[in-house]
Amino acid sequence: MKEKLYKVEEVAVLLGCSVPTINCWYRYKKENPRTKLARTIPEFTQLGTRTTRYWTQSDIYKLAEFRANLPHGRNGLLGSTTQKYYHKEKEKNDGKKKVGRK
Repeated sequence: MKEKLYKVEEVAVLLGCSVPTINCWYRYKKENPRTKLARTIPEFTQLGTRTTRYWTQSDIYKLAEFRANLPHGRNGLLGSTTQKYYHKEKEKNDGKKKVGRK
């Protein structure tokens, strides 16, 4: 008997998070493949490029464990992934001279 496969929406409901959060975790894994925490994120099954991603029940347990061990906060472990647009704007604004009111 085959193990049931879950789509990203189902995984998000089971974990109590959103689909963009799961996407962020995998973006972090892609950008930082050698970190210890990134290696705990399971690989998903995909039948072709740009097709639906699937996870098994054991993968969901691994994702739940990853989520439990994940430090939180803007400048935390995932800050480089989640705050990339914020940092670009901050760098752009830091270069400008601020003029105060008189």
